[in-house]
Amino acid sequence: MENNNELNLNLTGFTKEKLEIIRREGVASAPKEPLPTKAPEVYGMTGVIDTPANWLEKRIKCIDIKKANVEVNREEMTVKLTINEDDAYNKNSFIGTVAFSQIFEKMGINNGQKAWIPAELGQFFRINRHIFRDKEECMLLVSKLKNFMATTNAKIQKMKDPSGSRAEVYNSSVESNLPKSFIIDTSIFKGTAKESIEVEFDHFIKDSDVYLQLISPGASELVEAYKDKCIDSVLDRIKIVAPEIPILEK
Repeated sequence: MENNNELNLNLTGFTKEKLEIIRREGVASAPKEPLPTKAPEVYGMTGVIDTPANWLEKRIKCIDIKKANVEVNREEMTVKLTINEDDAYNKNSFIGTVAFSQIFEKMGINNGQKAWIPAELGQFFRINRHIFRDKEECMLLVSKLKNFMATTNAKIQKMKDPSGSRAEVYNSSVESNLPKSFIIDTSIFKGTAKESIEVEFDHFIKDSDVYLQLISPGASELVEAYKDKCIDSVLDRIKIVAPEIPILEK
């Protein structure tokens, strides 16, 4: 028993052999506090259109399919797989989307919000002339676009009554200077093959400035056909691997 600095020992069966006793002193460390509970990391992602189907085919045995659903938005061209739908703590989503190619998106084909100043469009074609089959045809179009800007603005400025005949002067410049349409070879969607697309000019005048818009009915038809085809392909794969998961069309 320990008393102040003395230590009393009762040794039973001790013989005369040498005995070494080591006394250690110290204070026991305080117990460690438990680690704080953290929310699970969200591992959902957004990728190409078949991302939900790819994930589901590999992880179908790891989820409760009764707590999963698929949302389809054909206008936005997305397919969204949600798992653990009733659990805010463990809920995750995997979104597949159809994305336009960089060139198609930058050109703003069939985009009513995209308007080009002719000279700027000419410069864009000059930089991206690889989308034209005939490079000489491209450079001729570039020249017409740049000249068109100067000629049309000069005519508008000379008009005595712009409000009465502005559109007529502008239309005359379009017909005499720019072709009605031109052909480009480019991918409409990322990761797809190039398509031959006929593009037409549409135009308007605002505050005496000339603007062009690019219109392609053919590209619009290809977009509609492709997005329905690829979305339906993804949904067919999901139905095969997990037919019980509800598919909700927006």
